[in-house]
Amino acid sequence: MAKEELLTFKRFQTQEQAADVISLLQEHNIPVKYEEEVVLMDRVFVGQNYDQKHLVKIPASYFSKADTLLKSLTTVSLDDVEPDYYLLSFSTEELKEVIIKKDEWGDYDYALALKLLEKQGISYTAEQLETLGSSRLETISKPKDIPGILMLVGFFAPLLIFVPAFFGGYLSFLGFFIGGFVCLTKKTLPDGSRTYSFSKSSRTLGLLMIAFNVVFSAICWYYFIEFMERHQ
Repeated sequence: MAKEELLTFKRFQTQEQAADVISLLQEHNIPVKYEEEVVLMDRVFVGQNYDQKHLVKIPASYFSKADTLLKSLTTVSLDDVEPDYYLLSFSTEELKEVIIKKDEWGDYDYALALKLLEKQGISYTAEQLETLGSSRLETISKPKDIPGILMLVGFFAPLLIFVPAFFGGYLSFLGFFIGGFVCLTKKTLPDGSRTYSFSKSSRTLGLLMIAFNVVFSAICWYYFIEFMERHQ
């Protein structure tokens, strides 16, 4: 039986935070792996928070179990919260947003937001939380269109370079990389499923970008070789 792929379950700002979660998951026999991410593309393009580069990875089939486990073990007492903790200054609407976008917040902040809302007389049933989770999953699963700056760089950077064709050919490799990035990049959703990060139309543009840059690179190298042979 093939070994199941490990996907990013949680991101943390420090290795120590990741280590605590790893120990907990191991205690409950959940396959887990730590990985420190190497950033290749700016988070503006990818749409994720790469300040949190310490990754905890588990198989997709364990996502629901691990999430339930972490939330069940996260206890919050308002009496123990530091007076200057940032969530205490959140408005009611901001606290509700934490509940809606729980995938962007830690388990402690999520539990604390629920407590703070309860203090204001606002509570959620299990069914309401499940509905919010399903709606959020549907929202974040939608692929994005390719950012305009990536499309401009991928298609036009080689054409705008006023240097010998040799260097234009080199720049076309940048467009080839961007095209491949748009075509192949996937994101892991909170339930462990995987989906393309970019829309179908954007992936089509990525393929065209690759084809364009391959042709452009071949032309550049052809003229460069011709130039070198004539001046030998």
